[in-house]
Amino acid sequence: MKITFEGNKKVKVRVKDFDVWTDQPKEQGGDGSAPTPIDLFLASLGSCSGVFVLNFLKQHALPENVYLTLDPVWNINEYVIDKINVVIHVPAGFPEKYENALIEVAKRCLVARHVKVEHDITLTRDA
Repeated sequence: MKITFEGNKKVKVRVKDFDVWTDQPKEQGGDGSAPTPIDLFLASLGSCSGVFVLNFLKQHALPENVYLTLDPVWNINEYVIDKINVVIHVPAGFPEKYENALIEVAKRCLVARHVKVEHDITLTRDA
């Protein structure tokens, strides 16, 4: 990945053949033109859980009008997220016998599993 600065508080991340943009809200000096990095983190978690749920729905020929919502709980003293509530919403009439299975497959999300692991992140500069 390559990260470049694209004016004001915009940041571009080149991921494989894709560009992913972030910005800061206007009240923090940005243009509000893209999600913040923490928004992308939460989107990564949600979409990862969603992929596992979608694969389960397809595997069992279940209706795909299921959706997930994320509710981060912020620790305002530390300015970190202490908890992330992920809710799987199923339509009326969804087979009850699959509801717990949806939760279990969502737990297989690789992003969520990586968040639970302490990482050694090194920061250096080139010479």
